[in-house]
Amino acid sequence: MHEPVIAAALLIALAACCTVHCVVLVVVGRGCPDRRLEPAEIVMALSMAGMMAPAFDPLPPALWAALLTASVLRPTLLLAGRLCRRPRSAFAGPWSHYPHHVLSAAAMAALVLCTAPAHQHAGGGAVHGSVGSAVPAWTLLLLAAYFLGYAVRGAGSWLPRPAAGGAPLTGAGGPAALTSSGLVSARRTVMAVGMFYMLLAMS
Repeated sequence: MHEPVIAAALLIALAACCTVHCVVLVVVGRGCPDRRLEPAEIVMALSMAGMMAPAFDPLPPALWAALLTASVLRPTLLLAGRLCRRPRSAFAGPWSHYPHHVLSAAAMAALVLCTAPAHQHAGGGAVHGSVGSAVPAWTLLLLAAYFLGYAVRGAGSWLPRPAAGGAPLTGAGGPAALTSSGLVSARRTVMAVGMFYMLLAMS
């Protein structure tokens, strides 16, 4: 009985941490090689927290859907422009995350719209299984499998790798640790776990 509540509270806390980290990167002005995704990922993290606690969400679902749609359109246009200019290296470097973000934001926007009627009667709790009538279960499960695979792959990248000289790599300390690419990857892995949980619970 209490497991969904605990899971929802944990997911809200993780989404809040991801939001704070995104804000830090925006304020500091460095960290992710392409910082144009940071504001869009702030919207993603906040919308995830809002879905898990609709009674405490001050924004209507339509506004969240509009913000998420905007966070899909801009990266899509940027990626399309890069595909036209550099088709062979369009997904190289930081651009490799763009397709994942577009899929994540689009899936989140669809979930927000599909769960909007149920959220009005949620009574403060997270809504589970409310999109089954609007979206086929196999679609939700397929998306859940994708995000699970992304999370597993991201977690695998955290494993320590020896440096060129044979010594293990050590993490940076101080402010550099907050803006490291490893922490950005960890944040995105956490967000993928959150998407997996929501999609699985709603299927």
